[in-house]
Amino acid sequence: MERMDGDHVAANSLVFAPGAQKQGIYWIDQGQIELHWSMQRSTVDLVERLGPGNYFGLGFLTHYASAALAVTDSVIQTLPRSAAKVLVETDAKFRQRDAIDNQREFTHRREMMIDAGSQPLPQRLATFLGVISRYNAYEGRDPLIINDDITGPVVADYLATDVEALELALKQLSDLGAIEFSPPHGLRIRDLGFLQFVADAPTATPLETASTAVTSPPPPPRED
Repeated sequence: MERMDGDHVAANSLVFAPGAQKQGIYWIDQGQIELHWSMQRSTVDLVERLGPGNYFGLGFLTHYASAALAVTDSVIQTLPRSAAKVLVETDAKFRQRDAIDNQREFTHRREMMIDAGSQPLPQRLATFLGVISRYNAYEGRDPLIINDDITGPVVADYLATDVEALELALKQLSDLGAIEFSPPHGLRIRDLGFLQFVADAPTATPLETASTAVTSPPPPPRED
């Protein structure tokens, strides 16, 4: 793919921040870029430093998981995210970087879920299923169908729980109408928006909040 002239970025400038919506695919023409998990720019949260010829800002999440900062005066080219379909077929370096960023984002979300261990398991599970859904969409698969076995010890370990508790959490999400078991596919997300609502509900009582949102009758009409 033909690349255009890049943008000049001054040293110590922020290219993007964690949590910002992904806007493009970045390629370093000149300079050095550091990726950090936070805006603190410390050695503790340093992900890696990249030089000329490297892509960054990839991955399957819709928002950046890390910050990108120019360490030196740099020249960065920005491609539309739609270019990924061509690059993945034609550029081996892009494929390698895309695979690294996908795995890194997935692992980072797992660590965040474990750190948020005070959250009820159904809430962590809803977050996990939402991540898989976005990854499937990024890979061109149906975001509502999860073919992987999510009832076994691998996923239980991923969510820092046991198989019995995982099965109960799956049943709770199913009872709420967020998911359903769909042999032979494994699991189907019935309502992706509601699943995200459960994931984002207040930490203390996400299931009670979600259940109220579904089952509470509307208020009676006011009488003038």
